[in-house]
Amino acid sequence: MTRGRKSSERGQSLVLVALVLPVLLMVTAFVLDVGWSYYMSKKAQTAADAAALAAVDDVLQQVGPGGSLQCGTTVQCQAAGSCPTTGNLHDGCEYGSANGFSQGGDSGRQSFTIAANTSANAPNIPNIPVAYWTQVVAQNTLPKWFSGMISPTALSPAARATAVLRNVSLGGSLYLLNHSSDCFLSAVGLGVVCGEDFLALGFNNVTATGGIYMASANATGLGLPNIAAGTVAVGSVNVTAPFTYLMGQGGIQSVLASTSWTAAPKNGFSDANMFADPMAGKGQPPAPTGLPDHPVPLGLITGSLSGAPTVLPPGNYYATLPLLGTATGTPITITGNVIFSDGANPPCGGFCNHVFYGGLITGALSKVTFSPGRYVFAGAQPIAGGPGLGLSVGVNSVVQDLTPLVGGQATANTDAGEIFIFTDKNFPGLSLPAAISNSGLSFPQAQAGLSAGVNPIVSLHGLNGSHPSLPSELVPFAPVLMWQDQANTTLKYTSTGVLDTSCGNICSNILSVPGSQEMIIQGSQTGGMAGVNLYGTLYGPRGSWLTILGVLPGDTVAGPLQIITGALQMTLNASLDVQPPSNPPSHLVASLIQ
Repeated sequence: MTRGRKSSERGQSLVLVALVLPVLLMVTAFVLDVGWSYYMSKKAQTAADAAALAAVDDVLQQVGPGGSLQCGTTVQCQAAGSCPTTGNLHDGCEYGSANGFSQGGDSGRQSFTIAANTSANAPNIPNIPVAYWTQVVAQNTLPKWFSGMISPTALSPAARATAVLRNVSLGGSLYLLNHSSDCFLSAVGLGVVCGEDFLALGFNNVTATGGIYMASANATGLGLPNIAAGTVAVGSVNVTAPFTYLMGQGGIQSVLASTSWTAAPKNGFSDANMFADPMAGKGQPPAPTGLPDHPVPLGLITGSLSGAPTVLPPGNYYATLPLLGTATGTPITITGNVIFSDGANPPCGGFCNHVFYGGLITGALSKVTFSPGRYVFAGAQPIAGGPGLGLSVGVNSVVQDLTPLVGGQATANTDAGEIFIFTDKNFPGLSLPAAISNSGLSFPQAQAGLSAGVNPIVSLHGLNGSHPSLPSELVPFAPVLMWQDQANTTLKYTSTGVLDTSCGNICSNILSVPGSQEMIIQGSQTGGMAGVNLYGTLYGPRGSWLTILGVLPGDTVAGPLQIITGALQMTLNASLDVQPPSNPPSHLVASLIQ
């Protein structure tokens, strides 16, 4: 009887196993199917993310952070469909393929589509304004094991990714663009220095409330050991900034000097958007055309000594020999009280255009007022073998615009503002007067900026992009105040304003006037406050540098100001005090938003 009971129990166990085992196998197979589906879904997402982001990043590399986006060969647009055989969408698809997904892949079980456009919003993402978007959908229909016994529907894990180019306001105060191999000629006897972004060569103070970016990752420089991207060569410097970011292993070093930073500089950042020229891709500000000629005998303009200023109307200004009218190439010198305007209110309908061939000098004690407008300094005679000065301000001279200071400081302008373009007579689009064309004079590259004697008083404001009088072709350059010609650097730029890499690397540009890559801004003080107050953006291309001069203790350049240049060089007693302007320029950044 016991033996019979045991046989019965064994029989029941076999029945239970026979019933449960298929269920266990199906559950196991279903779990494997779901797990495999989850894995493939993650893989699809990785491929879609990589493809979408690579497609927009390819556009960013070609047009530059400041470029315009229009559907075409460089900026591909299409409805959701197959990958093109060339262009940025093709490049994006290559990244998808490298991550295991392509149209018809996995023996025909994969689907991979890509869409792109310049519409203001990406599909299904209505609340994020964009300038350009790409959207990728990757899907894979999986072979099923036993899960098909539960559901006849095939498992098809899919992923969607959307990458965009967005216009983001430029927040930093100092963008120092020189990379490790970029060199410049120091103005204070240090010779050629390479890979330097910041040189303090006196007893200097720098306040940059928007932060500092340095693009050099150089480990050595100046021919001395342990000198890196930020360098304090002699004297001392105090830097007040919420952050200082350096590319790679760049660092701050001192030579016979002391340095103080309110926030310790940080390095280790990759060569990304924060170190790119934010103006790259905008091209250069268009030159004015159709201006009347204003030959200036002996290059001397005498303004009023009292009462209303002498009005200097729009046009081309150049020095000539009396009676002959032959261009001399010498600078134009202004004495007394003058205003660049047509005498109307508002001047020139809200925006004037003036071109100065040979540079402009304001004499001692003069007062020169710039109405809102575009001012081109087209060439200047070399000085002692170096570059000529585009704009030189005399001792105790006043240079101003129509926006008054408030409490001795620059505030946002309500007019169209000014842009000062420093170049030579070959600037694209510049219409040369016959006297200049026939002169045989070269009018070589003008040194950018504002060179001055003792105690200049300067108050100027950059372009106001929201003002209706600003010409539409200049709106992308707001709020630039001073623009250094991109041809005035040892690095070659294309006509669209991005670095030329057609030679396989960054191509070289041979300058006719060595040292003309320098922009100079002279500081001063008055009544214990900064005597040079600027509002907007100072721009110099990568490979250039900006020198802030301060002769007397307390000489300061100040204002709501952004500086974009290759390197910053502080000298003597110069101080720099810059805060972000209320209307900073914007630049394109690439990001995934879905």
